[in-house]
Amino acid sequence: MTEVTVAQPLQDDRYGRPRTHKRGLSRRARIISVIVLLVVAAVIAVWAFRPQTNPTTPQTLDYSVVDSSATHVSVGIFPDRQRDVHCIVQATNDSEAIVGFTEVTVPASADNDPNSPKRVEVELATTQLAASGHVDSCWFE
Repeated sequence: MTEVTVAQPLQDDRYGRPRTHKRGLSRRARIISVIVLLVVAAVIAVWAFRPQTNPTTPQTLDYSVVDSSATHVSVGIFPDRQRDVHCIVQATNDSEAIVGFTEVTVPASADNDPNSPKRVEVELATTQLAASGHVDSCWFE
């Protein structure tokens, strides 16, 4: 009998070499990557749950210009349980110049709900007829 041998097709030349599986990360590299991920997660958690440095943005609920010497402003201020919240309430004229100014304080209390605003009524003395009244900014004391 005659033995016939068939040559290996030249597929590698025509289609390129088949992919070989690459070796995965070493055990040491996996441990280091897990440690890095845990440190990043801890940093994000500390940053996300840190105490606020500024109060939640206050809201102007309503204002009414009484006359050229007074303006009534209703503001919603988010209270805090451990720190007093101080806010600036002001009245401005048509040119946006400040014609009335005062600071209000919402004292800290364990009963405060920091997720719902506390309504504060403010009577501002003005130097001339105001066009609007609003709460400007707040900070912790």
